[in-house]
Amino acid sequence: MNDLEERLRAALDARAQTYETSPTAWLRVQERRRGPLRRWGVVLVALPVALVALLVPVLLGGFQGGQVMTGPPPKPTPVGQALVIDNPAENRPMRLWLARDHEGALVFCRAVQYAGGASSDGCGSTFVNRESEAAWLEGSTESVPPREKVLAYGAARANVAKVTAVTKNGKRLDGALYRPSGAPLQIWTVAYPSTERIGRYEFAAADGAVLAREEPRAMLPASDQGEPAGPAVEMKGMSVRPYLTPDRTLIWTRGGREVGLNFVRAKDLMTDMGGRRYPVELRVNGDRWFGIARAGAAKVTLTRRGGASLEATVRTDPWKVGVSLFAGELPGSGDPYLEGFELVGHDASGKVLWREDHPADKPAWDPHPPIGEVVTLGEAKVWFSKVTLADGRTWDGLCRSMPGKKTTCNAFEPVATHYARRLPDLGTIAIGVAGTGITQVTAQKSETKGTIHAPAGAPLKIWTVPYPGGTETFDLRDARGELGMAIGGEPPSGCSVSPPVGRAATLAGGVTVTHQDGCLIMWRDGRQFTVEMRDFEDATYTYGDEIFTGIAIKGTARVEMVYDDGSRLVAAGTTPDPWGLGLVLFSTPAKKAEGGALVIGYDAAGKELWRLD
Repeated sequence: MNDLEERLRAALDARAQTYETSPTAWLRVQERRRGPLRRWGVVLVALPVALVALLVPVLLGGFQGGQVMTGPPPKPTPVGQALVIDNPAENRPMRLWLARDHEGALVFCRAVQYAGGASSDGCGSTFVNRESEAAWLEGSTESVPPREKVLAYGAARANVAKVTAVTKNGKRLDGALYRPSGAPLQIWTVAYPSTERIGRYEFAAADGAVLAREEPRAMLPASDQGEPAGPAVEMKGMSVRPYLTPDRTLIWTRGGREVGLNFVRAKDLMTDMGGRRYPVELRVNGDRWFGIARAGAAKVTLTRRGGASLEATVRTDPWKVGVSLFAGELPGSGDPYLEGFELVGHDASGKVLWREDHPADKPAWDPHPPIGEVVTLGEAKVWFSKVTLADGRTWDGLCRSMPGKKTTCNAFEPVATHYARRLPDLGTIAIGVAGTGITQVTAQKSETKGTIHAPAGAPLKIWTVPYPGGTETFDLRDARGELGMAIGGEPPSGCSVSPPVGRAATLAGGVTVTHQDGCLIMWRDGRQFTVEMRDFEDATYTYGDEIFTGIAIKGTARVEMVYDDGSRLVAAGTTPDPWGLGLVLFSTPAKKAEGGALVIGYDAAGKELWRLD
């Protein structure tokens, strides 16, 4: 049983034990839904027999109760473009879209990929009794045990300008609103740490008036649903303890937060739905890998595709339930499931008991389908695709993928026939896009000739030049040797240079802020100001185009710019960042053509916290 299966079973237990038993109890334990989920594409690994009929609907949003179907319903027809966003719970892309079913009714659809290779997609019930509602919650990625972050999502009408999640202790977490091209409704999302307990979602108009509120149903931690059945064991900074929930369950915690479950009921211990016994259950959570193996395992190793071999600490059956515990550290970056790995168990004599090969996860769908041929550059693959921006517009983008890493795409403004753009470097290779008239590229300083790639069927060309770093100018010319464009200066930031593709914070003056690739990017009218978080200290800002906007440390309540003549421009309010970075955002219209030489940040009591000269 893998991590997804455990979470599906735990979610079922959590829902089933949260509400009283009654003839309608099952209908009320469906995750955040008032109606059925029509599933037309679910791919899951084998589950224990007793769970098969009920597990999938719990996390996916429900199924039809009291209805009889003689065959699968027709697949709903999409209305407008799909929104492709990062699902922080799985470190995989997720798709949200609207569609019409075979009767013409509007439905909300989503597709999720899980770490470990499984995927699911489907559409919910029609928007019954929603005609008078401004916005509503459709679902979330909440699970038991929880991932580090949760993504909640739903639909909103055009008059909704802001969505906010309000925690049980009153903290307000801003969400994002998207209007995919051709969609009849907006799609909203809120991402938040799983340690936060959400009390309600609020949906407001542009003037701040609250149009709708919705309270989510809580999913209880597994440990709250049972009684301890033995002492805790400490392993690699984690604690694992048996509980009766009511079946015997091992619950792993780290820093008080549940990070993994293993069901160890004797009659079907480590047995799949076909009655086959398997030797090991692996969990990966952050920088830890852990789980259980059948009794007799004295050594467990995980070998990553790059060749690094990791050995876990093993505890042999401390509660006499027929399993050994193992736990190890996972140094470095990367996702083992995206990379692929091998898991091997040995007995005390060193004999190999079992060996499991886990190939790299293959995407269930391509969130960025290629336009034209894919170009291979060493281990990297590069291709053109379409990128949907947060405001629903679609731009051309250049996508790249590397083994063990998520695909990223850089959107760019149109490129004319004899012009080009540089994008973030690909390791030691400078890379960019060029118009169809460009046929040659040279690095002037090093006199290194580059390569112009012309993928069949692609809208533009791709240029690459070996690049050791530092300042360089790249000379791009046409077939006659005439200069098309010279691109100089430092390379673009390692951040994604795409306009807002993920969720964005909205500020005064038409400014949006996105968080991606370790950076904050502030956008206005398609132009960007990028802040790399590794270089950030107290605050940073940009001034111009009639706007004064920036980012500051937590606790900053007011920001002032002092002009040379002594007058001041005040950003009287700040907005907490919605990504949990512990920062605040500010923005206010600028009144003068040139900015001042001094910017000061104050706390709510008026005490100076920082200044930038």
